Amino acid sequence: MSATLLAGLLSLAAVHTTYLPLPQAPGQRVALHCLVPGQSTRHSVLFIHGASFPTMLAAGFEFAPGDSWLAFMAGRGYLACGLDFVGFGASSRPPAMAGSGIGMPVSRATDAAAQIALAVDYLCGIRGMAHVHLVAHSWGTIPAAAYAAAHPHALASLTLFGPVTQVAHPQGGPVHGAWWGITAQARYRQLRYADVLPPGMALLEPAVDATWAARFDESVPHVSGDPPGQLRIPSGPLADIDEAQAGRYPYAADEVRVPVFVVYGDHDTVVGDDAAAEFLARFVASPLRWRLRIDHGTHVMHLERARRSLYESVDAFIHAAEARR
Repeated sequence: MSATLLAGLLSLAAVHTTYLPLPQAPGQRVALHCLVPGQSTRHSVLFIHGASFPTMLAAGFEFAPGDSWLAFMAGRGYLACGLDFVGFGASSRPPAMAGSGIGMPVSRATDAAAQIALAVDYLCGIRGMAHVHLVAHSWGTIPAAAYAAAHPHALASLTLFGPVTQVAHPQGGPVHGAWWGITAQARYRQLRYADVLPPGMALLEPAVDATWAARFDESVPHVSGDPPGQLRIPSGPLADIDEAQAGRYPYAADEVRVPVFVVYGDHDTVVGDDAAAEFLARFVASPLRWRLRIDHGTHVMHLERARRSLYESVDAFIHAAEARR
């Protein structure tokens, strides 16, 4: 293990991980990573990751010791937590992840929404949180909104960062098996969005270039017999994205009754201005609706130089949601 990677892992010591067993799946558990603020609080932010990489490669990724989105929100006085869904990060892998890949996609949005419910119940019932603000990214916005719709009084607000929106001409994707494979380096190259950004523009933070791929590689168990470096990723999110882009969501937006914030970058390839406006307009029962496009950001803006604009805007929205309670 490199000295840089070891230092990065050691700097995460302040993050405490709690494992919550899944009642409906004996032997399976989800990991909830939390940073405690310096002062007592009853307010929490719960981060929900996207389709391919878990909390500690997303909101919990440290650009320097003590510098992550989790740490930023803990510094603002919130119990800052991130949930790894089953099949991701520090959570358990269901048996289907160890097989050939033939089978139903693992970690569909409905299953993930039930795991969010488990985490929120823990935060409120065990940690004594009075307010939980849900902040979800990409595919994670689907189970997050599904949870909010099914539990209209459980959350204080819902932030949807880079949400998956309906597209005019959805292309039918392949039939998804239980999991799909990619190397950490290949996923890192995708994060650069070199085919989207203007020539010469690079938006990723230097720490992402330096250590992200190695940390991603270490976050996923390697299976004997797989191609070198291949990481097995649950396919459920891909199936959900196909459905959402075709306009089929596992929730009714008009049943979400908490403040909703849609935020995205100007180079996001998943959501743009018109789609975001149309998407947000569906949340007719929300008492407070914000929409913001941040310049110099892609679909992974939380790993880019514009990330502090994202942090501050989400914090401002949460304050606005708190003020109206």
